[in-house]
Amino acid sequence: MMLLKHRINFLKKRPRVVKKKTAISIKCNTRQLPLEIQEIICFMVLGEDNSSSFALTAMRVCKTWASLVCERMYRKYQFQNYLQFIGFVNTISLDNPILPYNLYVKDIDLAPVNKYGVDVRVRKLIKYCPNIVTITLGHITSVKADTLQLMARYCRTVHTLQMGGIQSFPFMFDCDFSGMTGLRNLSLTTTPLQTSSLQSLPTSIRHLQLVQMDSIQPAELSDFLGRHSKLITLSIRRCKHITNNFAQLMAQLPLLKELEVYGPEINDSALRGLFDIPAVLHTLRVCHTQITDSTLDALTNGRLVIHHLNISNNANITKIGIEQLLRTKQLKKLTA
Repeated sequence: MMLLKHRINFLKKRPRVVKKKTAISIKCNTRQLPLEIQEIICFMVLGEDNSSSFALTAMRVCKTWASLVCERMYRKYQFQNYLQFIGFVNTISLDNPILPYNLYVKDIDLAPVNKYGVDVRVRKLIKYCPNIVTITLGHITSVKADTLQLMARYCRTVHTLQMGGIQSFPFMFDCDFSGMTGLRNLSLTTTPLQTSSLQSLPTSIRHLQLVQMDSIQPAELSDFLGRHSKLITLSIRRCKHITNNFAQLMAQLPLLKELEVYGPEINDSALRGLFDIPAVLHTLRVCHTQITDSTLDALTNGRLVIHHLNISNNANITKIGIEQLLRTKQLKKLTA
């Protein structure tokens, strides 16, 4: 009986115990891949959106990936609001950072936040970010004149500068820009520069845009162009005093490839003689002006060779004048 009893107990179904499977962690050694391949993989997964959720994940892979992601994020950081700008400045000015965030910064655009008091933090940017190549101050900027002086002295790597009006300095101010020896692209919008400040701009400039620069007189601009004869692009938009003698200005620029004159102050007499210059322009833009078909006739009979002509938004130009121009002048592209 005892044997039978034990046998019956033996035949009873016992509850099946499911063993827990231990998760096997997959180890990925990114050090086995060349840095170039790691960079390609990281950027392909990251995509165009630097604020994607993968950015934080990629930074946790290894220090190399963290450096790649931060370099891309901080190179051209887009400020959405003032608090974000404060956090950005605090990060790049850390005493002992995990990564050299300040060295990644290449492009600074202060236009979204410059209505606030950004002057003190801009001074920090100039001090901590030696590799900045592009600075956009926006219009109107709250950056003070002495900060601009500091920028002109220390930002030797900057090749693109956009300046607007100065909120704290509505009158003419003097600033020595000669230290910005790498500057190639300059855009000035109602910036209250004295003549000495304008003349201090380095001769390395190749592309110049002047917008509503009522402080500049024709003689001052002529003197400036005489010192900066290697300009490739010149744009003059709605400058009250610069409304004529464009032929004389262009004659000082033998390397000029693009010329733009813009604004209702420009008429036929302003462009007189311009088309008689034996030169080649890749692009000529004459927009929102008071020119008539007389200017088109002068262009047709002139020696100036133009590849792309833009004469859009000129109310006094007729369709007949444009058709006559197309019949007699060889243009690669016409925008009207």
